[in-house]
Amino acid sequence: MRRKDGSVDFNRDWIIYKNGFGSKEGEFWIGNEIIHQMTNDGRTYTLRIDMTNYEGESLFVKYSQFSVGSEAEKYVLNVSGYDRSSTAYDMMRYNEGCMFSTRDKDNDELLTLNIAMKQKAAWWFCIYYYVTLTGLYGDEITSGSGIRWFGPWGYTQYAKYVVMSIRPN
Repeated sequence: MRRKDGSVDFNRDWIIYKNGFGSKEGEFWIGNEIIHQMTNDGRTYTLRIDMTNYEGESLFVKYSQFSVGSEAEKYVLNVSGYDRSSTAYDMMRYNEGCMFSTRDKDNDELLTLNIAMKQKAAWWFCIYYYVTLTGLYGDEITSGSGIRWFGPWGYTQYAKYVVMSIRPN
């Protein structure tokens, strides 16, 4: 996944996230089905996320275990092994075991709210939405729906650039 200029709308439906969208030269989501297939090939995978905010501050976070379940499992997120050399807080711990939600498929744990609809972003939401890397692009977002990694940046400071990458261990 890459976000760099806001040229691609990430507020998409389930089937679009399943198959992927955008361009590898620009902004894109590779597709949940591809992520599932890649991370369930018998090897273990590392997840690294690099992000830069609008003030030019860069952070990264790394996890030694990353995989995504099948579509039947609603692309459940398995992430652990936070690397303590990371400069971003371990906020994905709140997404561990969460199913992927989109505006048209509410798989979060809240009965009265579709977090993906509220945040205008698809993601592995359970109850909390401290991390929303598919949020609205821009630093002037007032609804709290921007590209967010809570921690050093708080709720209203957003990322301008984000890359999620995986590799086999």
